[in-house]
This record gives sequence, structure tokens and C-alpha cells, in this order.
Amino acid sequence: MRPALSAILSVLAAALSLTACASAPDAVNDPFEPVNRAVLGFNAAADRAVIGPAARAYGEYTPGPVRAGVGNVLRNLREPVIFANLILQGEPGPAADTAFRFAANTTVGLGGLFDVAGREGAPRHDADFGQTLGVWGVGEGPYLVLPFLGPSNVRDTGGRFADRYAHPFNWSTNEPSDAVRWTERVLRVGEIRLELEDSFRQMAGEGEPGGPVAGDPYVTLRDIWLAQRREEIDAARAGRD
Repeated sequence: MRPALSAILSVLAAALSLTACASAPDAVNDPFEPVNRAVLGFNAAADRAVIGPAARAYGEYTPGPVRAGVGNVLRNLREPVIFANLILQGEPGPAADTAFRFAANTTVGLGGLFDVAGREGAPRHDADFGQTLGVWGVGEGPYLVLPFLGPSNVRDTGGRFADRYAHPFNWSTNEPSDAVRWTERVLRVGEIRLELEDSFRQMAGEGEPGGPVAGDPYVTLRDIWLAQRREEIDAARAGRD
């Protein structure tokens, strides 16, 4: 068995074993809080020193049409991952939308540069394997803060590895070079960081008359992320039912 696949199965097995002892739906399972706080501190320092300034420079100096094209390509590369998970969640309608989006944008849209499917009214969906496991009833397990990636949990961390197998970069033996892979990752992080700029400013209290968000930023971020993630999975489960 390939080492990567073996690791994925080990993580998923651990997540499955947590289902039986999962806490109440609104409970917080955070046994690794001291480590998580240290990782959050590292992420915050990295954001202040490198990620935030680089993302803002990218947003400021990159022409709007270029940024739009880059964002379209990055989203198009995720469509096969979304498609696979929608199928696994028993959602044929959204899966068909996603398949159409990928086919149309990859061909007519020149590799995803242009969202021609969106102009034709094809809605964009989102799904990942962590969400799929949640729909299947797998418990989320302990809360985690991942270096550079931020909030997660044991189930969703295992799902990240599984999603890699549906990504177009892993479809053939002629895999993209490391430079292409890292360029895609850096651009994706930059786009996500720009989308979160207002949230970062609010957490820091910049431009807010009341100052920074009251309370412990670690707890605030954790509770907001857990609530949003549980709502996403509940909505996906309701859609399947």
C-alpha cells in the first residue's frame, strides 16, 4: 500500500473511532489547547511578517482582470474535488452542476480563466471530504490549529489528504513540477487571505471604534470556526436527506 494512502486510512480510522465517543453537538473538544495556542501564535506572527503584507501587495498591484482570472483558475482546479464529494454525499444535481462547470470552463473558458459556466447560470457549489465524513456521521474529533492553514479538526485534517487524490494535478503520471504546485498553493493562500482581510482587521480592532474583539481571540476564532463548520455539515446532511 502506498505510504500516503496508508497515512490517510490511519487518520480516517482514528476519526471513525472518535464517533462512538463524540461529545454533544455544541460541545468543544479541545484537548490540545496549549499546542493549538502555540501554533496560532506562530500563524499570527507569520501573517504579520509575510503572508498578510504579501497578500495585500498582490491585491493592490495585480490588475483586477488578472486577479479575477487567477481566482477562476484556482476555483476550476477544485471542481473535480467538489464533484467527487458531492457524489459521495448523494447529491447528483449539484454534482452535475459542478461537472458542467469544470467541462465548460476548462474548454471554452480556456483552462478556467473565464467563468463561462457561471454566465450560463450554473451555480457554484462547495464540498470536501471532511464534510463528506461529517455527512456520513463521522465525529469531528479534537479541534486542531494547523500551521499556516489555521482551524481544523482530526476529521477534516484527514479529509484534506483524501481530497488531494481528486485534484487534477494528481490525475496522470505527467504531474506538474514542484514550481507549478507551489505557485498554485501560494496563489490560493493569497486569495484566501485577501478574502479574510476584513475579519483580520476586526480581530485586531483596526478601524473599529470599540477596539479589538472582546475576550480571548483564540476562543473567539475557535468557537466561530466550529459553529460555521457544523452549520455547513448540517446543511449538507439536510440537502442529502
